[in-house]
Amino acid sequence: MNILVRVFGPPHEFLHLLALRLIGRRAVSFTRSQVEIPADLTTRQYVFVAGLPALVFWGAAAAGLLGMLNAPDAGRFALALVVTAVAALAGIGTLGDLHLIILRLLQDRSPRI
Repeated sequence: MNILVRVFGPPHEFLHLLALRLIGRRAVSFTRSQVEIPADLTTRQYVFVAGLPALVFWGAAAAGLLGMLNAPDAGRFALALVVTAVAALAGIGTLGDLHLIILRLLQDRSPRI
């Protein structure tokens, strides 16, 4: 597990930092394995910042899968298979982010008492 965190952690966290930069904000703090997102983001901003790694990694996995389906020879099939496997492993690391997004969306929809 430590190897997966070392390999996929920095690109994952970099994508959070990139998303924050794109909306003109900065992280409260960050390390190689954690980015603290500001609490005052709107829901749309939060979904974008928290979801960008999932979009990138699962998009790469889907592109690799399409590459496998359209591979004209065994070499390109093998390359697409590697891309799919690596991107899917990175995508699994985004499941926690997706869970936090769902919680945030459900929190916004819950009635205020």
